[in-house]
Amino acid sequence: MFDLHAPQPKALDKLLSLQGKTAVITGGSRGIGKQILTRFTEAGCKVVFTGRSLEALQAVEKEFKDKGFDVACFQADISSVEDSYKTIDFTVKKYGRLDILVNNAASFPFCDALSMTEETWNKCFDTDAKGTFFMSQAAAKEMIKEGHGGRIINFMSTAALNPTGPLIAYGAAKQAVWYVTKTMAQEFAPYKITVNAATPGATMTEERIAAFSGNGEQMQQFIKQSGNAGLNFTENVSSLNPSMLSGLLEQAMPMGRTGFPDDLAKAVLFLASDMAEYITGQNITVDGAQSIQNPMGAMMNRIQGGGAETFSQTDNDEPDEISSNSIDASIEGKWSSTMDTPMGKNTIEFDLKVNGNKLDGTVSLAGNSADIEKGQAADDGITFLFKMKSPMGKVKVKVTGRLENNKLVGEIKLPIGTSVAYVADRI
Repeated sequence: MFDLHAPQPKALDKLLSLQGKTAVITGGSRGIGKQILTRFTEAGCKVVFTGRSLEALQAVEKEFKDKGFDVACFQADISSVEDSYKTIDFTVKKYGRLDILVNNAASFPFCDALSMTEETWNKCFDTDAKGTFFMSQAAAKEMIKEGHGGRIINFMSTAALNPTGPLIAYGAAKQAVWYVTKTMAQEFAPYKITVNAATPGATMTEERIAAFSGNGEQMQQFIKQSGNAGLNFTENVSSLNPSMLSGLLEQAMPMGRTGFPDDLAKAVLFLASDMAEYITGQNITVDGAQSIQNPMGAMMNRIQGGGAETFSQTDNDEPDEISSNSIDASIEGKWSSTMDTPMGKNTIEFDLKVNGNKLDGTVSLAGNSADIEKGQAADDGITFLFKMKSPMGKVKVKVTGRLENNKLVGEIKLPIGTSVAYVADRI
């Protein structure tokens, strides 16, 4: 019988264990980094974690030591090559070995191309690209010297996969990280060192909330480029509170929610474990399908999704006020509009019936039909509601219209204050 020299498979309960291993996590005192620290220590790993604020580092170190975990903080600026090597030296002196490096620390400037400064650009690249490279270099040299292989896990971003204007520096730096990841995976493979990437999508952390909340206009641009490209905000918002921010991001996510730090921590734990010992040069994207949706698909999912009527939308609870004067009954009949948006073409049809000031009928959109609700008709136009299916349940959509040159012209007001204009012809 042919001998494949295959090793004996490890027991399942050992595959995710990090018992006896030592890791370095950069940016480990908050957000995703802190949650990775949690998962690693739960798996039995000794961990050195870095950050810039000594006070924050010491508070987290105490928190974990009080729980019985073996951790040590180390103050370091990852944009400094010297600090990167000092971090690895500290780890080896403290624990005697290095098995895992997680390059989580990042600079996250929220700035578009025309507003970018040299200082902002360099700060982002120094931390995200240069910092990741030289920390990985320092770790790999130590792992090769120790001779037992290792794991290097870099953080990418969906901003590197799809252009996102306000994150231009961050996305460019993270694209550089992806090139470094693949190249190091090839170079370090003979030493049994795997190099992989984990990519978060829109993930709710304190630093991201802070970055987005003070930049309402740019946040709107981000939302449009993340799946709502054809939807226009009816108002400019200069600042967003966390609740508003969460709602906006959820609208852009195919799964109906943003990511959480533990979503990433579980993926990183997998890459650090023996479960992933033959995986290298790869990227695990943890974004609930954010990066693979196309704008048309995002609209179709919102229209065709199922679910109970659970989404509250107070802005569209009532149709707009119109006059009490009766409208010309000629508005009755069937109308069709193909809306030309940056997402592509979307066709909506109205079948309208007028009885005095009351408007009834149906709306058809993408093969789905809905009854007109609370319809009103007057000489200054029509207004009504209909319910549209979405992944979050049924949402109320408000429609306004008026006759202009034998055409029905108006707006379809969608959730979260967005609207799409239409011009309908009689059919």
